[in-house]
Amino acid sequence: MNKGIHTTFVLSLVLSLVYFGVSNAEAEELPTEYTVEMWNTDPDDRSRRMVFSEELITVAEGATVEFLATDRGHNVEIVSGPDGVELPSKSRMNKDFEYTFAESGVYVYVCSPHATMGMIGVVVVGEPTTEQIEAAAGTKLRGPSKKKLAELLEQIQ
Repeated sequence: MNKGIHTTFVLSLVLSLVYFGVSNAEAEELPTEYTVEMWNTDPDDRSRRMVFSEELITVAEGATVEFLATDRGHNVEIVSGPDGVELPSKSRMNKDFEYTFAESGVYVYVCSPHATMGMIGVVVVGEPTTEQIEAAAGTKLRGPSKKKLAELLEQIQ
């Protein structure tokens, strides 16, 4: 092997190792615990009503998200997730709810009584595939929630 080809090969190998090392390090930095509050009105933006404190979050596979019933009149229902994942039953009204996202993918959650008002959110677990994002886009929602879901999914593509 001549010296130029050997140098190019070694440089390519080093760059690949650096790239994959950074990618793995970034994946390890995703949160493994997260808290989302259910609000009648966003305390920092009074124009945002019937919302979750976080509408788009990215967490590590196996992360636990705690949904806090900060204001009364809300619950959490995970209405879509990756194929083959058994989704939990919706939470009880005015009760905190915790769920561990064991599988990589895109999950859509709503407040059942306020879903048509746009009270929805998305949890991205790990690095979802294009197919998983497209499947989430097909989640059946009505009213402002449909538009909000499209906007949230645009941010992860």
